[in-house]
Amino acid sequence: MIPTEWWWVRLLDFPRLPFAVGSVAVGLALLPFTRRAPRLTLAALALVSLALAVNVWILWPYRPTGGTRADECPVERRLSVMVANVQLGNRHAQPLVEAVGREEPDLFLAMETDAWWDAALKPVQESMPHVLQRITGSYYGIHLYSRLPLVNGGIRHLAGQDTPAVVTGVTMRTGEVVDFVGVHPKPPQPWQSARGRDAQLYAAAAVLRDRVEPGVLAGDLNATPWEIAVERMARLSGLIDPRRGYGYVATWNAHSSWLRWPLDHVFHEGGFATLAVERLDAFGSDHFPYLVRLCRQVGEHPRTPLPQDADDIATANAVLAAAGATERLQTR
Repeated sequence: MIPTEWWWVRLLDFPRLPFAVGSVAVGLALLPFTRRAPRLTLAALALVSLALAVNVWILWPYRPTGGTRADECPVERRLSVMVANVQLGNRHAQPLVEAVGREEPDLFLAMETDAWWDAALKPVQESMPHVLQRITGSYYGIHLYSRLPLVNGGIRHLAGQDTPAVVTGVTMRTGEVVDFVGVHPKPPQPWQSARGRDAQLYAAAAVLRDRVEPGVLAGDLNATPWEIAVERMARLSGLIDPRRGYGYVATWNAHSSWLRWPLDHVFHEGGFATLAVERLDAFGSDHFPYLVRLCRQVGEHPRTPLPQDADDIATANAVLAAAGATERLQTR
């Protein structure tokens, strides 16, 4: 409701489920006071009900309703993407390496990697020999391991940010090339603006929007899927959130049993169908690994038609310009 970039406002978008549960708890706690102070209590209950309704309305698309069965997709058309923020300073690599070996993803994106993690993840390369990586010495190291050949891949700094991103083509088993963008924008700081993060999301949308091949975007976005910037990014690039219909699937915070929300994502364009969405076991990081299995669809419309919403394009371009980015979104 408040169109601002300040994190201390945007952060309130994260704990939607805790807000909903808290609203129910407050409502139940107010019920005994209806006889003693009926007017005041009913007014408070109305506000609590409104808060609950807003949060339920936002979370409603992320309830589990089922999806395409895995056996309906030929093996050569499957594409699985695993995402893991390893948490800089975490030194428990073996459970993650074992999870990669067990799940056998086609693409594995690791973030917050440093020289130690570069060495610890070497066993992954035995089955995933195609690698793109950038070690920064900070929280923004990034590694992409691929079982499938990469095409014209590289590390880019989207929107002029100092957080590296992976931009590459991926050759599927059918021989078709699909686009992949892996990003890790900076995490929230209450005293800062969200402009840099939003600009990187819009720049990623611009990359996918300009390409012909169907695309996938993955990473720790430091954003929940219902945030304004994420929804705009998805509309601009024609991306679909596989969590819709598969559940809330919180990936942060692995160190808390109740304060959790989805920060890690795999978005795909309309040329894919979702086969499975999984949160894997914790391995010492504050993020759970996140795995999405997709099926490349065959049809007359392999890509989602790109929207022509002038307001979305203008807003995204204004953020990109304010962030000093060179990328721009064009009307198509």
